[in-house]
Amino acid sequence: MKIAVVGASGMVGSRVVAEAVRRGHDVTEVSRGTGGDATDRELMDSVLSGVDGAVVATTGVTSTVVLDAALATRTRVLVVGGAAPLRTPDGTGLVLDDDRYVPPHIRSVAEASVRQLHECEAHRADWVYLSPPALLEPGERTGTYRRGTDVLLTGPSSISAEDLAVAVLDELESPGADRRFTVASRGPAAG
Repeated sequence: MKIAVVGASGMVGSRVVAEAVRRGHDVTEVSRGTGGDATDRELMDSVLSGVDGAVVATTGVTSTVVLDAALATRTRVLVVGGAAPLRTPDGTGLVLDDDRYVPPHIRSVAEASVRQLHECEAHRADWVYLSPPALLEPGERTGTYRRGTDVLLTGPSSISAEDLAVAVLDELESPGADRRFTVASRGPAAG
């Protein structure tokens, strides 16, 4: 496959690039470091016109330009967002509003991921939104994970960035039926 990764130099994006290369895919990297500007519609049209799928790994950052380009080029886009739009496991509301998961000092970032999901939901592009669990950090690649839809997975609610990248590539290679999904590690807390 030919895959574009927007935010390719970040924690998640760099692991998505590594996993895609590991699987033998052709990757186009878009990041500030490579002079790529995801808000440049002409650039995004050009990048997406030659790929089979795209990943937006810029949590909470507006993805409308990429979605517009995806619609114009008929490219499927996987947006790696945040956990905040997920429902809490006990059904009391959104993770965003539960300070067990979103302490006040990260609330603005969490709110941005909710806005990002709403942008996707309002768009006609072919998109899928991946919410990581409560804890996402660099760690070990086990190649395994649990998958859910729109409820935060617990026990543990964590995953390594490497295993999140495995989930991203699995979804690109064999798309599931859900427009929104979440993943978490299978074993002890990742990291």
